[in-house]
Amino acid sequence: MISRRDFVISSTALCIHALLREARAAIPASSSIPASRWIGRQDELARGLASGTISQIEWYNATNALAKEVDVADLSRAIRRATTLSMRTPLGHEPRRRFIAFKDEQDVMVHLAYGVALFEFNTNSVIAPHAHKHMASAHMVVEGKVHVRTFDRVRDEEGALIIRPSSDAIAEVGHAAAMTPEKDNVHWFASRSDRAMTLDVLVEDLDKGQESYEVQPVDTLNGTVLPDGTIRAPLVSFEQSRKIYSVDA
Repeated sequence: MISRRDFVISSTALCIHALLREARAAIPASSSIPASRWIGRQDELARGLASGTISQIEWYNATNALAKEVDVADLSRAIRRATTLSMRTPLGHEPRRRFIAFKDEQDVMVHLAYGVALFEFNTNSVIAPHAHKHMASAHMVVEGKVHVRTFDRVRDEEGALIIRPSSDAIAEVGHAAAMTPEKDNVHWFASRSDRAMTLDVLVEDLDKGQESYEVQPVDTLNGTVLPDGTIRAPLVSFEQSRKIYSVDA
């Protein structure tokens, strides 16, 4: 007999497959690089970032560039073939999150130096603004539209972060927003279509001897704008953040 957990995972996977089929149909054919090359290149970049052979800015630029080069339809096929490793039940207006592992041509899971997650948004889904420590990530839209706002982390203060707005865009299929400790460290995502999905690349453990990663919710809406254009954004709890931020914020 199938367990409730396996039923939920299977049902979610079927829904995601349906979304990706529709997204693929809307994407024109191109001469872009195949998904296998994208997956492999992301692995090279993650290993380089972790070892220090490439800088955070080099990783940031290369990862964003890959989103413009990959055949998104082929990447969608790779996502549909992937194995679901775990799922997280959303709290509040958070999107549903699923961790996956890509498979090779022999249908064997590929070991990579980065984690892969899918975030499934509905009309009301929002990922409230938050900062990061000890990690880098890249978030590529593979279905629908997502409002992406990013901020540079200028400095830390007691109970707050000083941040500077860096981008504000309605991201469509193929758009990526990368984040590192040095660039666009704070980001905020909100659905702008009935449904949307991002494919996330996660590189953790960048600071040896520290936690694998740390996420810090910040309140950009109620921050104080300083004379130089930066914002003093208070650090808040996850519970407070979920109360403050909706898709309409």
